[in-house]
Amino acid sequence: MHRPFYQKTILTALIILIAAAIYFVTVSSAGLPPLVASHFNASGVADGFMTKENYTVTMLAVSVGLPGFIALISFGLHKLPVSLINIPHREYWLSPERHADSMQTIKGFMDVLACILVVFLSYVHWLVVLANAHQPPVLSGSGIYAGLIFLMLLIGIWSWVLIRAFHLNDHPKN
Repeated sequence: MHRPFYQKTILTALIILIAAAIYFVTVSSAGLPPLVASHFNASGVADGFMTKENYTVTMLAVSVGLPGFIALISFGLHKLPVSLINIPHREYWLSPERHADSMQTIKGFMDVLACILVVFLSYVHWLVVLANAHQPPVLSGSGIYAGLIFLMLLIGIWSWVLIRAFHLNDHPKN
């Protein structure tokens, strides 16, 4: 099946973002102290610590592994039973004549979600690096809240566009 240009672009962007995240986390972790403040309470005060090596491996696993896992799942979507896929008007969009195109659309949306997560998790890592530059380490409350608000906004838009993509009023019924 031929994939639309935008889906190739999204996949390329995801690969670039994952490579950039690996580089960013690895390089920026080098300057961390031997014992890294890795968990913070609601006030931004450090209440959990890890060795620099363990933090780096954990952050790479989370910031690259989670989005990578989502992207990998998207490659196997077409093998899932229709009953496990929850989209508006599922019977219409997953009928045999539309199934392949609908799966490509869902895959594209999953890849976009993976891109959003790579960026957000890299941002969280950057906040941890900044927090560890202070003694004692303190996480920026405004930084994490701004990041969370932006993440929720992006996921809200992503969800709205996903639902609209499978809304029947916008598509002719065949």
